[in-house]
Amino acid sequence: MVTLGTKIIGDFGGYTELWNGEVVTIETFDVGPREAEVKVKWDNGTHTWVVKGEINTNKYAGIGYYTEEAFYA
Repeated sequence: MVTLGTKIIGDFGGYTELWNGEVVTIETFDVGPREAEVKVKWDNGTHTWVVKGEINTNKYAGIGYYTEEAFYA
């Protein structure tokens, strides 16, 4: 489950280092996808908006966004 404060890991493959961040906002917008979007603030100070359904909460499966629990399971 993705809630405020959930730790997120971004795996972009290749020789790119893992990005570590935290969910700081959850919103549903009136346009675009109807699924909630989460704002992830990364340790490097940047942020990314991600559709909640794109965050894998089950287990590691390659490139993508993961909760910390799913990534290290």
